[in-house]
Amino acid sequence: NRTNTCESEYFYTIPYIFLFFFLMQIFHHKADILPITLFVLYFIADFILYFSSSSLTLILIYLAISIIIKGFIGAWNHHHQHVLTFISPLLNRMLEIMYGFQTGIIGYAWVLHHNLGHHLHYMDQSLDESAWKSPSGKVYSALEYTWIVTMTAYPRCWRVSAKFPQIRKKFVMMAIIQLVLLTIILIYKPLEWALIFLVPMITGIFLWVYTTYSHHSGLETDDPYAASYNIRSKWYNIFSGNLGYHTAHHLKWNMHWSKLPEFHREIESKIDEKFYRNYDPLHLPESKTA
Repeated sequence: NRTNTCESEYFYTIPYIFLFFFLMQIFHHKADILPITLFVLYFIADFILYFSSSSLTLILIYLAISIIIKGFIGAWNHHHQHVLTFISPLLNRMLEIMYGFQTGIIGYAWVLHHNLGHHLHYMDQSLDESAWKSPSGKVYSALEYTWIVTMTAYPRCWRVSAKFPQIRKKFVMMAIIQLVLLTIILIYKPLEWALIFLVPMITGIFLWVYTTYSHHSGLETDDPYAASYNIRSKWYNIFSGNLGYHTAHHLKWNMHWSKLPEFHREIESKIDEKFYRNYDPLHLPESKTA
């Protein structure tokens, strides 16, 4: 009986072994497997609630939770656009559609606004797509910055895309796909569509932009080691995928998020202590430096 039990347990582990090797073949980096699995499951939960729930109270509770969770998912959408998650282009496009539903930031928007915009211009406030200073020289408050950067995000994507016609075509294609899919679920269940998808998409962009205010605000320099604030918080870096190591991220923006802590340790001696901050979601003045 004991032998049969062992054989039975071994038999049931076989599918998991095959699943493990399958996942290893489709991901560029195994560190992405856990977060992407969680985000896919959460996306499935969105549609389960969308199709099955008739309780407005339940949907509103889910909405409140989603706004927070999907705010953090925005960081991983960012990571994906720096270093693609999957080996397969089709899987990458499917992931971007999911991220579009979850965060309001569609495929190639990050590439244009962030990779080909902000990363090239973050030390020049006259050009930065995520500028923290106005053309007149006024430093924006966190709310001013959030409103301006959010409301100009997609127009700036379009402006940057003029220099990259091939990426512009892909950006337009992804926008059309996203809009068609959104329209389909809007027609079927408008209220659920608004509360489960639309509201988190809108708030997701605003919240994500708001959190980026502390990355560079007030730092006007041509020294990359003095142009970003860093956050050491363990939990912030777990939930954001190591975005706290922001100097490292800007020095090597095509480095996978899982490798940033190691690279940060290599350059840590070049970063002055004043360029570290506590994680402060409200951007309170007394929390600016660690």
